[in-house]
Amino acid sequence: MPGLEIILGLLVAVAALATLAARLKIPYPIFLVLGGSLLGFIPGLPRVELDPELVFLIFLPPLLYVSALFTSWRDFRANIRPISLLAVGLVLMTTLVVAAVAHYLIGLPWAAAFVLGAIVSPTDAIAATTIAQRLGVPRRIVTILEGESLVNDATGIVAYRIAVAAVLTGAFSFWAAGLQFVVGAAGGIAFGLAVGWLVIWARRKLLDDPSIQNTVSLLTPFMAYLLAEELPPYLWHDLLGLPGELHLSGVLAVVATGLYLGRKAPYIVSSSTRLQGYPVWELVTFLLNGLIFVLIGLQLRTVIGG
Repeated sequence: MPGLEIILGLLVAVAALATLAARLKIPYPIFLVLGGSLLGFIPGLPRVELDPELVFLIFLPPLLYVSALFTSWRDFRANIRPISLLAVGLVLMTTLVVAAVAHYLIGLPWAAAFVLGAIVSPTDAIAATTIAQRLGVPRRIVTILEGESLVNDATGIVAYRIAVAAVLTGAFSFWAAGLQFVVGAAGGIAFGLAVGWLVIWARRKLLDDPSIQNTVSLLTPFMAYLLAEELPPYLWHDLLGLPGELHLSGVLAVVATGLYLGRKAPYIVSSSTRLQGYPVWELVTFLLNGLIFVLIGLQLRTVIGG
């Protein structure tokens, strides 16, 4: 079973590299990417190519969900303006600037240039917040960085999909793209809140058993993501027969669900469930972060070869 052997080997690499990063006092995401890059050049190791859809489905929903779940709603609401400006305004502005540079200096068509801009515009805040906390940066700055990291991925992904659709169809309209962005973002948030309400209702009906409750918690981000991504297009196009498809942001649905449950769950979740849930989510977050950063590093040989 070579697939199982590769996964076990990656987990060993994650544990070893994270331990070494802690001893050297280096943020482990940076060290995992560097370590994975070096591992990728070891002769005999298979080439790694990450399927984007696999990343969206397996890695992104639980990582965003747990960040939103344990985010202080009071702090998030108090800093909503700078968070929004960074997560939406800055990401879109970066997308536009990168697209313009790629179009005028490299000669990329506008649609392809926007794809490139959307890919590089969202930043990952894990290493940044780790460094900020160690340097004693004010708590408000860390809160803004963490809050921005929840939403900027959604902004970048929505912009990326709009740009890819423009590349495939050969047509691009700023007005149509703007409308699709607003509909996808607002619809994703509304869908996420609806899923959060449904999860709260369902958990009230379940036995107050920590294992059952935390199993539902682990399944929640995948349910929010899949329902927002798959159900609206099906209802709009296949069931109702309306032209086009209705695309909502599954990423924003996951974030909205996590924020809603983080605010409401303490009133319905027992202390024993929370005591079991914290270490479970901490382990899941560490393993997923470790695997994704090592896999990103392992792709370096394939990227250079291409």
